[in-house]
Amino acid sequence: MLKDKVANFFVNYTLAKHEFDEQSFSTAINDSYAFLVLMPEDEQDFRYSLDVLTFLEELKKEIFILTYDYRISLLPMHYRSKAFGHGLNDLNKINLPSKKMILKLLKNKFDVILDLNRKEQLFYSYIAGKISAKIRIGFTKRLADKTYNIQISNNETNLKVSYKNLLNCLKML
Repeated sequence: MLKDKVANFFVNYTLAKHEFDEQSFSTAINDSYAFLVLMPEDEQDFRYSLDVLTFLEELKKEIFILTYDYRISLLPMHYRSKAFGHGLNDLNKINLPSKKMILKLLKNKFDVILDLNRKEQLFYSYIAGKISAKIRIGFTKRLADKTYNIQISNNETNLKVSYKNLLNCLKML
């Protein structure tokens, strides 16, 4: 519990310094090439979020998927080579991404970070805040104002509808 409070404070402190540049989102998805997709922690969310990967693939975008290492086997075969797995070795003492993991992600240049977690995950919020990308998209949640410059409302209790709304928003960009 103490670790969670320290991690929460650290993430809030890190994200408090972040400011977003003014930009037009009218062609945000079409003008972007490399996407870092942060897959959901929840099992049911994970299944419904696969439609987002299909959409990005249809647009011929370069996709990098970040998920738990044991979940890579749940991805369709053609996405597995694009997936970065993280496990216990990738956590620091307060259960945030290790410096080694952040440096590994920083080696790539991402145009868009797409966080598919509907509920707050400090691990992924920290990554979304640390990795530089001109566009950060995620569901509305506690740290969303500091993390994402495009937020998708998440008032739905139906998971399928939530991810359908996300897809519709992505299609409009």
